[in-house]
Amino acid sequence: MKIAVLQFPGTNCEFETLVAVKAVGMDGEIFRWNRSAAELSGFDGFVIPGGFSYQDRVRAGAIAAKEPVMSALKEEAGKGKPIIGICNGFQILVETGLLPGKAKGNANAGTNEFRVNSSATGSGSNNVDMALAQNVMVTQGKIVRRGYYCDWVALRHEAPSKRCCGTFALERGALVKIPIAHGEGNLVTTTPGLIKKLNENNQVVFRYCDKNGRVINEFPFNVNGSTESIAAICNEEGNVLGMMPHPERSFFAWQLPAFDPRKQRPDEPGPGRRIFESMKRYIEVNA
Repeated sequence: MKIAVLQFPGTNCEFETLVAVKAVGMDGEIFRWNRSAAELSGFDGFVIPGGFSYQDRVRAGAIAAKEPVMSALKEEAGKGKPIIGICNGFQILVETGLLPGKAKGNANAGTNEFRVNSSATGSGSNNVDMALAQNVMVTQGKIVRRGYYCDWVALRHEAPSKRCCGTFALERGALVKIPIAHGEGNLVTTTPGLIKKLNENNQVVFRYCDKNGRVINEFPFNVNGSTESIAAICNEEGNVLGMMPHPERSFFAWQLPAFDPRKQRPDEPGPGRRIFESMKRYIEVNA
């Protein structure tokens, strides 16, 4: 199976992401934004890695989302191919309209439709109903800091097993510890009922939590102020995943922090490996 790791100007995690792709037994290559978009059809899956595409100008992911390669990626997503967007990749997927995707039911039934950026879909709407905004850390009702934040975070897997391409091999309730490093991961929306629909459709994939799996909706557990501590979502079909934490940075045990006992066993896999293993398994099952 062949995976394209997309690279935009400002991407900075493409090479370690490619290492992770190859380490689980998939073939992969860096796919630059200015290659012929038609070449994407020759790949079985895609990863949009982290970084600061176009220096996060306007807002994170907004410019990369307008590149022709993303229009082609939407076509590949429509074929059911898996796509994982990590950090800036998540931001790009939201700006492109691939996430959160459309809810089940009649597309004309009011809140049963998730509206997205009209420039990405040609829908005619000027509304952007989901965004990854600037981090706002709140403790006991007070803002304690804003902006860029880097740390190791605990995540609780919220979706059923096999619901999503990037967590295909995880059971519901599984806990993983993965690092974050971003300034705009605060998932927000102005659309009434959107978060409710995401929950009902099992599109919320990870939530930030404490080490015991308890979701505590304030800093330092909710690291960026994200609505309902959401760290990752998928589209309705489950083949597109966006997540703020970086699984490629915890793929090997030697990447783990000094306080983690697994670091003393560097040949062991790290928790982030399960995301890439899930993608491989998803392709095997759905090919």
